[in-house]
Amino acid sequence: MVRSFLSLHVQAPLERVAAWVRERTGGAGVYLVPDPPWTSLYHEALEAEEDEEAIRAFLRELSRLGRALAFMVLGEEDLLFLLAEGGEVQAELRAGPELGEALKAPPGLAPLLERAKALPPEHGVRALALALGLHPDHALLGFLDLLEAEEEGDLPEEVIYLE
Repeated sequence: MVRSFLSLHVQAPLERVAAWVRERTGGAGVYLVPDPPWTSLYHEALEAEEDEEAIRAFLRELSRLGRALAFMVLGEEDLLFLLAEGGEVQAELRAGPELGEALKAPPGLAPLLERAKALPPEHGVRALALALGLHPDHALLGFLDLLEAEEEGDLPEEVIYLE
C-alpha cells in the first residue's frame, strides 16, 4: 500500500491550539495530540487535498501560536517539510518527483535539511523530528492513521477530535 500523510505541529499548549483550531476547522475533522512542548495536528481536509499552498497558509497562521512544523509525504516518494515562526515560513525542503526539489533554510538548519533530503522520505521525517525535539512517531502519522486507530478502539484518551 502506498502511504501518504500530513502532520502539523506547534510549540503551544493543547488548550490554546484547540481554541485556535475550533475557529478554523471549516467542518473538517482535526485530531489534536499533546506532546509537550508540542501539540500535533492531523487535519482531514488538508491531508486529503495535498495542496501545498493551503498547507503553507495554514502553517503560517498556526505559527503565530509558536514555532510550527509541517511534514507531508506523498506516495512514499515525495517529502515536504516546512518550519514557520511568527507567521513566516523560515525553512522549506521539497524532494521527490511530484513536489520537485527546493531547499531554503537559515544557515544552522541547512545541514540538517541536506541530510534529510538524502534519505528516503519517512527516514527524513524521522531525522528532522528528532533533531527538532518532536517525537518521530507523531511526525510520521496522518489523519487516516488516527481515524483507523479510533475505529479499532486504539486511540489514546488524551487525543482530541474537533470538527
